[in-house]
Amino acid sequence: MPAIKSRRAPTKGDQREQALIDAARSAFRDKSISQVTIDELAGAAGIARSGFYFYFESKQALLAALVDQRLAEADLEMAEWINSDGLDRDALRRGLAAGLTRWKVDGRWLREAFVTPDPGPEVMHVRDRLVDEGCTLFSTRIERDARAGRTVGGPPALVAKMAVHLRSITFADVYANPGAYDEDELLDTLTDAILRLVYGPTPGGAKH
Repeated sequence: MPAIKSRRAPTKGDQREQALIDAARSAFRDKSISQVTIDELAGAAGIARSGFYFYFESKQALLAALVDQRLAEADLEMAEWINSDGLDRDALRRGLAAGLTRWKVDGRWLREAFVTPDPGPEVMHVRDRLVDEGCTLFSTRIERDARAGRTVGGPPALVAKMAVHLRSITFADVYANPGAYDEDELLDTLTDAILRLVYGPTPGGAKH
């Protein structure tokens, strides 16, 4: 009979740490990170200022934790397409649409974390690690289709990095210029741009 795994319930410490992350997500939506104070974050999380430093050394460390969660969410958004084969345009577009929706809400701090050249060492460390992980997921999928003869060639890791950065830069531009693009047109264009990058000049929208 298989052993039953016990699931540890979140401790008060876990809950307070998550409360700080949630407070940061909310605060960083409205103001730049430099404008948000430790007192503001601690107060929103319902803890004392001294309690903040028990969980995080700085606002940058808190942002790094927030980035860590965000990238996990991004992986879930793209999971359907990552786990399929061939073009699967509809799955890719759905994943991109979910990502765009999140950027429209959290774009202020996502731009600070992912577009700013030097977001600070804590954030840079997490950003580099998680972007590498995201590129690896894309690359693994591209390698799978390359073995099946579906792709146009090129190093899968490099093609994956181009696709991941194209997605981030496009979403950052949408946040910075609200209303500048028709959303359906933008998603169609971005979807087909990624498919062309991987599969050739005329993806055609079909699943192969």
